[in-house]
Amino acid sequence: MSATRIITNAWQVRTLPDIFYEEKERVEDGMLQELPIERVTHLLRQRYEDRPDVFISGEVFVSYDINNGNRRVGPDLFIAFDVNVSGIREGLPNYWIWEVGKAPDFVMEVASPSTAEHDLGWKRELYRRLGVQEYWRLDPTGGALYGRAIAGERLEDGEYQPCAAEVGAGGKERGHSRLLGVVFTWDGASAFDVLDPATGLTIDKRAAAEAGAVAASARADAEAARADAEAAARAAAEARAAAAEARIRQLEEQLPHQDR
Repeated sequence: MSATRIITNAWQVRTLPDIFYEEKERVEDGMLQELPIERVTHLLRQRYEDRPDVFISGEVFVSYDINNGNRRVGPDLFIAFDVNVSGIREGLPNYWIWEVGKAPDFVMEVASPSTAEHDLGWKRELYRRLGVQEYWRLDPTGGALYGRAIAGERLEDGEYQPCAAEVGAGGKERGHSRLLGVVFTWDGASAFDVLDPATGLTIDKRAAAEAGAVAASARADAEAARADAEAAARAAAEARAAAAEARIRQLEEQLPHQDR
């Protein structure tokens, strides 16, 4: 790249390579991907909304060659920890690894018929070479494209090794991300979720709050029902005791009469 340009921002004034930017590519068969990407991205943004050092995106490129900024990849979702988020958003056109100082820590791809082969092939190899610590794949078909609805890999000694996963009744799947501290789930039909492993509840704060409120209401109703049952039991016991005392008095009143 022979041309350069100067960009002034909150970080510094510096010379950047002249890179051709078109709109981030959209696949022709991306309908399968849309809802899972939106759902998981929404949940993970909630999880890290209080962390100013966590960059989350699925809308920008990851550029990885300082000598050729047009060498880039567009993950469906990626996360980088311990980075200058405001600096990236205000000062860079995309996620430039040589400027940020590190590759993303986490990448997720969601399958479509036209992209699945790339996700399993050259993208996986690229993420491995870049040092992406965890690489996850979600397959909205339930496994027809990736072989599994949920598959995660963790980088160990430079190679990807499978993350803990399980398949349950009805085709339900679960995969545990040690890096994020969450469990990705597939309901065996159409929906993905992200759970807190400690509670088993979705990390969707609104849904979790609603579920907690429903559970609290149910506990309150159960407690009220127990209190009512206990009160009824006490009343019945008192009625029986009163009846027994009345019967005893009746018998006692009859005894003198019989003696005469």
